Amino acid sequence: MTIQAIDTNKLAKGIGPNVSTEAFTNDKRKVFLFGSPSYTNIGDQAIAYSIEQFITSRFPYYEYIEIMDYATDEGIETVKKIIQEDDIVMFTGGGNLGSLYLDIEEDRRKVFAAFKDYKSISMPQSVFFEDNEHGEQEKKKTQDAYHQNKNLTIAARENQTLDIVRQTFDSKVIYTPDMVMSLDYVPRQKEREGVMFFLRADKEKVMEEEFVAELMEWTKKYGSVDRADTVLDENIVPTIDYADREKHFLEMLDLISSKKLIVTDRLHAMIFSILTKTPCLVFGNSYGKAKHSYQDWLDSIRFVEYTDSEDVELLEQLAEKLMQEEPNEVDLRKDYQPLVDFFRS
Repeated sequence: MTIQAIDTNKLAKGIGPNVSTEAFTNDKRKVFLFGSPSYTNIGDQAIAYSIEQFITSRFPYYEYIEIMDYATDEGIETVKKIIQEDDIVMFTGGGNLGSLYLDIEEDRRKVFAAFKDYKSISMPQSVFFEDNEHGEQEKKKTQDAYHQNKNLTIAARENQTLDIVRQTFDSKVIYTPDMVMSLDYVPRQKEREGVMFFLRADKEKVMEEEFVAELMEWTKKYGSVDRADTVLDENIVPTIDYADREKHFLEMLDLISSKKLIVTDRLHAMIFSILTKTPCLVFGNSYGKAKHSYQDWLDSIRFVEYTDSEDVELLEQLAEKLMQEEPNEVDLRKDYQPLVDFFRS
């Protein structure tokens, strides 16, 4: 296929924010990442950051080009003009494949259908379709879009998602941990004080506020007790574009590494705690992605523990145990080999 002429001086905002304009027309093989987030979920920002690190550090022979989520339609039209036979189309990872976050799922459908003749991959995801009429309708729409693309691979990041993908789609499937666990990160040494609760305020929240209040009360003995979320307040930070992604991600890691204990129902607050060697008590969300990621990949970590208990006395004992543990490592490098093989082939 011949590369069509494009005016690289007139590219829409959000197309290739990580590269110079020459990247679109050079003779390197290209990897296009669609769905790069501009919203304020630091977990999803960290995933995009980790994907960039994963590709650029291991496969320097690729030109890695991101398309921001707000530029999906323009990005599809631009990429169609320059994509070559051996290029790769990706959609970012996360926990949004399914019927809960339809704006993202609709973009993913568009991308995979638009590039049905090219090697494509949905990066490691949790998959969830609601068990009702709405969920079934959206599942059918997703199947119709994905099944147009016979070159599609779906990466599942927990066993439960692996089972769902195999039952739901005809696509190839691989199994790897969440992308953020692929980072080679050395935490900065910080003085630790107090406890931070990172708790959901969205449709996946299941923890009762009365129970949260009880937990926050007994953790006061460890110092200050604060509550936040890994999704930043949009009144303070309306959006996060590519240029500010690393800054916000590293600020979140620094915040977590300054605490004696993290209490969370957020998958990425757990992962950030592992990266920063911070004791962490983990509770569930509505469909178990933190629980299953912990059980499938991370249960050898001694300073982090998943629990469904609401026995406060037992939880106090568990928190004390976690804070006394010497932080240990988990080596998941070999578990990313299916992804390495995908990009090498």
